[in-house]
Amino acid sequence: MSQIITYKCDSSGKYCQIKLDDGNRILISIAQEGAKIFKLKWGGLWPSETIFNISTNDLFSDEYKFARERLTERSFALDMLDVFKEILIQCKSLEEVREELNKIFTKKEELLKKLFS
Repeated sequence: MSQIITYKCDSSGKYCQIKLDDGNRILISIAQEGAKIFKLKWGGLWPSETIFNISTNDLFSDEYKFARERLTERSFALDMLDVFKEILIQCKSLEEVREELNKIFTKKEELLKKLFS
């Protein structure tokens, strides 16, 4: 099972590093500006790729209401760091992380287009 390597959620910072079953590591970072998820390299020391990025304004806009509903269906946590952590800790690979984020943040109309095109 994937495991939490580091976790901090206080006024000086909010982040969580997860080591996935496939050996990849991700870093979930929550700030006033928004949420970012990075793939890490060199044993979790450096970000090598941003795999997800959303501003706070976008996340809490009407345009992403559907995504907030999907997030709360999967987690009852009050803090966005804990919401992302609870969802992504269940993923076994970086590919699963990408798929899960895509399921949450892709609009239903776009999903239907993909299914029926």
